Amino acid sequence: MAARDKPITDEERAFWADIRRQFYLEDGVTFLQGGSVGPSARPVIEQVIEWLREVEANPLYNQGGRLMGPLVESAREKVADFTGASAKNTALVLNTTMGMNVPARGLPLQPGGEVLMSDQEYPSVQRMWEHMARTQHVLIRKVPLPTPPESPGEIVDAFAARVTPRTQVMVFSHVYCTTGLVAPVGELTALAHEHGAVAVVDGAHAVGMVPVDIEAWGCDFYASSTHKWLLAPKGTGICYVADPYLSALPAPILGYNTAPFGRAGRFDVTGTHDVTHFAGLGAAIDYQLGIGWEDRIRPYCLGLARYLRELITTEIEGARMTVPPGPGMSGFLTSFTIDGCNLRKVVALMWEEYRIQIAATRAGDQPVFRISTHFYDCYEDIDRFIDVLKEVLATRRDELFEERE
Repeated sequence: MAARDKPITDEERAFWADIRRQFYLEDGVTFLQGGSVGPSARPVIEQVIEWLREVEANPLYNQGGRLMGPLVESAREKVADFTGASAKNTALVLNTTMGMNVPARGLPLQPGGEVLMSDQEYPSVQRMWEHMARTQHVLIRKVPLPTPPESPGEIVDAFAARVTPRTQVMVFSHVYCTTGLVAPVGELTALAHEHGAVAVVDGAHAVGMVPVDIEAWGCDFYASSTHKWLLAPKGTGICYVADPYLSALPAPILGYNTAPFGRAGRFDVTGTHDVTHFAGLGAAIDYQLGIGWEDRIRPYCLGLARYLRELITTEIEGARMTVPPGPGMSGFLTSFTIDGCNLRKVVALMWEEYRIQIAATRAGDQPVFRISTHFYDCYEDIDRFIDVLKEVLATRRDELFEERE
């Protein structure tokens, strides 16, 4: 492994090494794939296990009001505060896909209208809106995103060029799962409202990565998976529902929630289910706030991403960045491409032969690597990834690169 200078003190290195030991992550695995699903910290999981034991000791009473009810409502208040929202507008759902179903299945679209979204939305989000468009006889219009954009205004301009008087809903991501681009939520929401459209935000990768201030931005719906960057237990997420829609929309899955009342709790996971994970959402927030999300976690993770991007641009021949530089338009996700290279083969080799977990996806029409760095990672993990990538590209070139005439 190449020796490289690290922008970190010995004291900081020891601090984050101790944090890493608070996770169950396997020894020998370099985990740079937290953007798909993040590992929950040991203190959070052990607290959830303890609650589960208490529930099973007296399931009739402890599953609901006596024990878990107050803990779940406390978690709702904590995640609402963390995201700049009100608890009454915050539904607790399984994931972003379930949260996005609230507006997709609930909003009454008018035949002949349009739904506007980018060409880099998450596949399940694209498909659910395409399905609703077919059933309600509206048109899906796609916005080609510049990759990478030079400024936030370029993103707004791309949407503005395709919004029309027929646009009823504008769907966009806060942090794009394809490249890690951080979009200007406030400006895009304002654009939607200027044209009488509903602003629906996919915040799957945002909560726990970038500052979130939902009500200040004024968006109508905002969904997120808190098991990604917030490292909450699996199967936890949120959906913010603005006041005008709290009573007006039907819930995607019907039950007692058919009665209209002005709280987003009617869009929660319905029926009997394990609520200890939602209490664990509150524990996960407490865990990151205890470390210091704003003054320790975020600066450290931005430093990891900056270090990674510097090595990609200086040491990986043919690499081309697809995420904008700087914390204003990017966070803890790093994306890049290597023209002519079969990225998915590289991903498979990385895991099968070196136990390094990364991802490959597509940004519009181009394949990209997607590398996730969080505070359980260290600078040496990045060194290992870069050194192995260089080795793979050098020694397996014949099978990784397409022949060109």
